[in-house]
Amino acid sequence: GARGAAEAALLEDLVPRRALLPLLLQSTTRNGLAAGRGLLPHLRAATLREELRANRFRQLAADVLTLLQQAGTEPTLVRGAALAATVYPAWGLRHCHDLDLLVRPAALDVAVRALIGVGSVALAAPPRAPGSVLLRHPSALQVALHSRPFGVPYYGVSVERFSRDQQPLAVDAVRAWGLSSAANVVHVLGHASTSASRDNLRWVADVWHLLAAHPGLDWEGVIALLEAARLTLPVFVLLAYVAQLGMPVPADVLARLAAHAARAPRAAEEVALGAAHASARGRLRNLWLSTPSWRARARIARWLVAPSVDYMRSAYPVPSAWLLPLRYVHRPARSLVWKLTARPGAAAARVTAAALRPSRLPRDH
Repeated sequence: GARGAAEAALLEDLVPRRALLPLLLQSTTRNGLAAGRGLLPHLRAATLREELRANRFRQLAADVLTLLQQAGTEPTLVRGAALAATVYPAWGLRHCHDLDLLVRPAALDVAVRALIGVGSVALAAPPRAPGSVLLRHPSALQVALHSRPFGVPYYGVSVERFSRDQQPLAVDAVRAWGLSSAANVVHVLGHASTSASRDNLRWVADVWHLLAAHPGLDWEGVIALLEAARLTLPVFVLLAYVAQLGMPVPADVLARLAAHAARAPRAAEEVALGAAHASARGRLRNLWLSTPSWRARARIARWLVAPSVDYMRSAYPVPSAWLLPLRYVHRPARSLVWKLTARPGAAAARVTAAALRPSRLPRDH
């Protein structure tokens, strides 16, 4: 019937976000909601799969942390594993694909050698992610070592500044270190604003659990870190969005971030556009069609054809300043060839287009 068709359509929509299914089952159970006969078995199967996967992941993560500690490094656990170990009720509720670790630049080579020494294989680093090394452990666990908190050079806060106030956590009885609650919020939102991870919506669940676990969150610390990392503009847009979902983001915090975002330099706006453009759905056509005014569209066109020197130096590092003009010629041609054929209407594009009008809240996501 109609109900069965609706359940089938919902399930099809959830397939790309299967890692969120355990959370959906937890929410329906906790709130006494009926998931539907056609949907419930899929939710239970996905939950069991994530529980089994999380148990194995936790064991492997503990082994890697022990190895790196014995090598004399003290990495900081971030993203999925750190959140699963601290703010989620159970590890199986937060899908963890790889083990992300912040490592001080001076300790990066030591950590890499320690992992290679046990048979790990270096993989190709993510594009435009300077300071990151990706390795595959002999167990097949991927370990990502980051000597900077964010892959976009413009957001250049140091690991030392970012992880200044560390918090202890445990992974299968192995003691480790994680970020402070304020730094975790900034890291989750900053990463969502600079990568394709914004499309899978796990960051929304991460922010919800962080705010729920820390009702007395140090918002002054959040603002200070955002300013230090020059992330205020893109993170303001995402915080405004989660506030509209009912998450407890203080109105005065949003007002202060809005005022700061409105004064953001041209390079900050262009970096935010560039990060969205590089995501899975932030195609040029999506950005263009989702932008509310021709004035804002003119700024997108300016960013595409004649971006600022500060943006180009950040987005396209070159060995010599003499080569930078070649990037100006190459960039728009490549964008027009590869980006104009995407489908319109992407949520990521709508959120980023809102950054072009920072004095207003985004209307949707």
